[in-house]
Amino acid sequence: MCNRYGYLAPVSRLADVFSEIRIPLLFDGGAVPNLPPQDHIRPTNIAPIVRALNPAAPEGGVTLVEARWWLIPFFHKGTVKEWKPMCTNARSETVATTATFREPFRRRRCLVPATHYFEWTGEKGAKTMWRFTRTGADLFCFAGLWDRATTADGVIESFTILTCAPGPDCAPYHTRQPVVLEQEDWGRWLDLTADVSSLMRAGPAGTISVALADEGAAA
Repeated sequence: MCNRYGYLAPVSRLADVFSEIRIPLLFDGGAVPNLPPQDHIRPTNIAPIVRALNPAAPEGGVTLVEARWWLIPFFHKGTVKEWKPMCTNARSETVATTATFREPFRRRRCLVPATHYFEWTGEKGAKTMWRFTRTGADLFCFAGLWDRATTADGVIESFTILTCAPGPDCAPYHTRQPVVLEQEDWGRWLDLTADVSSLMRAGPAGTISVALADEGAAA
């Protein structure tokens, strides 16, 4: 489960990381956008995602766009508010067969840049907030899917974050965790010709670091 995360790194840093894996991160007009830092990205917020210019050959370049976090599928024609299912997350075990996600999984995979995410433990009214980061890295990418719906409110591009059974780092805190991709697997995730089934799992112990989050932040 992941219903709160953040992205604080400059876009130029993200471009540097893509350069390390020999995938150019390209921008409309050529200028690097100046996106504001977002410590707490919540469902329905607009946030950056990365998708391949050519999904069959992502090594040719990827682009960063902004989309709504809470996927609305292409087949929804009503208003945004009329789409009731909470699609901030997609279960990796069923993503290939669930009606809402199977088409984006086949055709519209994306990366969701992040520097951290949050989970809570404890009883209502006395919850403890935890901050999860990628050990040894200042940023990482979730495995994501995006879609484009022509709703009664206009065209909406939106995305979801894949989840899986928790690994040893996250199991003490939640029964699910987001799929955090290894940097060398970013291109493979975006390549629609690749078998990505082995990527939709948690990493080994030590992959994720956990610390108490700012208790002043709203739950």
